[in-house]
Amino acid sequence: MSDRTFLFELPEQASPPQRAVAELAELIDTVRAAVDRLAEAHVSLSERVDVLDAPTGWTPARYCWRDLSRDDARDLWTWLTAWTTWLVDRYGVAQDLGNCWPAHPALVEELTALSVSWHHAYSARADPEGPLRWHEALHRARHRWQQWDTTRCRHGQHTPPNPDSVWANPWPEAAERAVDDDVNARHVGADSDPRQEATR
Repeated sequence: MSDRTFLFELPEQASPPQRAVAELAELIDTVRAAVDRLAEAHVSLSERVDVLDAPTGWTPARYCWRDLSRDDARDLWTWLTAWTTWLVDRYGVAQDLGNCWPAHPALVEELTALSVSWHHAYSARADPEGPLRWHEALHRARHRWQQWDTTRCRHGQHTPPNPDSVWANPWPEAAERAVDDDVNARHVGADSDPRQEATR
């Protein structure tokens, strides 16, 4: 079956203009098919470039904590924890950010925003001033962290969040519980099998 979009029967005694129109229609169909193939190749290549642009190899497509399913939240927690650990080591911000940050929702939201912004700032598509703007955002965030931490978590002892409330080794149980509680409280994604969920 032909994939031509412009088909008609050319009469045997077709005039030269009719034959010219038929040839032109065939050329247009050929060009259209080539453009379709190029568009598909472009989409595929763009997806591959997006993966390569991400310094860690993967950037979550969904990072709005309010709307995440259980599986998506589990993936995002893994990604965010790895990135935040890198941030603390790279910038020496353990004195500003307690390692119980997963138990503090405001810090989770801010770190998520910083991580997504960092990945974009250092991607091939970012403008040259992207990294500078990201560092300015980090500077402002560090001051906010100190204002939020009224419980002195930054000094090594986690205190449950309250309006008046840092890294301690090893990873504190309160932080692990906060991640587990968050994941387990979420809805099961549409693609999940309820029977598997029941065994978790």
